[in-house]
Amino acid sequence: MRIDVHCHFLPESGRRARERGGDWHGTLFSVNDAGILVSETGPRRFTFGSPRHFESMEQRVARMDARGIDLEMLSLLPPLFRYEVAAADNIAASKDVNDELSALTKRFPGRFLGLGTLPLQDVEASVAEIDRAMALPGIAGFSIGTNIAGRNLDDETLVPFFEAAQAAGAFVFIHPMDQRHTGELDRYYLRNAIGNPLETTIAAASLMMSGRLAAVPKLNVCLAHGGGYVAAAVGRLEHTYRVRKEVEKSPEHSPGALYRRFLYDTLTHDERTLRHLVDFVGADRVVIGTDYPADMGMAEVSGQIGASSAFTEEEKAAILGGNLQAILGPLVATSR
Repeated sequence: MRIDVHCHFLPESGRRARERGGDWHGTLFSVNDAGILVSETGPRRFTFGSPRHFESMEQRVARMDARGIDLEMLSLLPPLFRYEVAAADNIAASKDVNDELSALTKRFPGRFLGLGTLPLQDVEASVAEIDRAMALPGIAGFSIGTNIAGRNLDDETLVPFFEAAQAAGAFVFIHPMDQRHTGELDRYYLRNAIGNPLETTIAAASLMMSGRLAAVPKLNVCLAHGGGYVAAAVGRLEHTYRVRKEVEKSPEHSPGALYRRFLYDTLTHDERTLRHLVDFVGADRVVIGTDYPADMGMAEVSGQIGASSAFTEEEKAAILGGNLQAILGPLVATSR
C-alpha cells in the first residue's frame, strides 16, 4: 500500500460558503481569472497554486489511481489553519473540517485518512478537540503549522497540546506557514522555495533543543518538505548545543540524539537530495509526501521512487508505505 502523508484539500463547507456568497468562519473564498482559489481572512489574502481544489473527490480518487497512491492522509490547506483569527471562529472551523474528514474516510473506504486541524490559538480548546476528533472514524492525527501566530512550537503554552496528542495516539504532521525572517525572500517566490524549508527547520530545531520532543517520546511527528534543512544542519545544531551557553545542556535535548525521532517526507524535488536524506536519517524515517495538488508539489513521486535505481527494494517498500503502515497499524487495516 502506497501512502501519501502530505496532501491538502479545500473543505466542502468552504465551497458551499463561496457558492452562497457568504464567509467560512471569517474567511471569504473567491476564484480569480485563472480559475485559482483565493482566500481573504481580514487583511490577509492568499492565492493558491492549483485549480484542482474544485475537483470532486471522485476525480481525486481517479487521480490517486493514476499517480500510484492507494491512501492519502488528507489535511487542510495550511493558509486555512488561521491561528490569527478569533478563537471562536477557528474552534467552529476545526470541528467542521474534522467532521468532514471523518465523513470522507467513510465515503471512500480505504482511500483516505484524516489529519485534522486545531484552533491552536486556544490550547485548551485544542486539547478538547483532540479528544473529540480522535474518537471519530478515520482521524489519524493532526496537521499543524510551524508557528502559532508567531510563537515557536517550543512555546510553554503549547505543552498541553503535545501531551494531549501523545496521550491520544495522534500522528502530528508539521507544515510551514506564515514564513518569518523572509526579507528579500519576497522576490522570485523564495518565500516558498527557501522560506518554507527554513520554517520547518526552525520548528524542528526548537523542538529538539528545548527538550519538548524528548518530553513526548511516544509521539509520531512528521516534517514536511524533506524536513527542510534538518538533514544538512544536524551537525551544526549539535555543535551549537555543545558549545553555546544559550542552550541548556541535557542529553535529552541533543539534536544528534533526537533527529531520528522525526519522520521526513520525500518532497525534496531531487533524487540526489532524497538519497542523502535516506542515507542520513534512515529509510525507516522517510515517507511519501507529494503536496498534492499544489504547483510546488511532486505529484508523481510514488512512481518515480518505484522506478528509481537509486534505492533498494527494501528502501522502496519502507518509504512507499511500509513505515506508515507500521505506525498507523489498525487505522490502515480498518480503512481498507
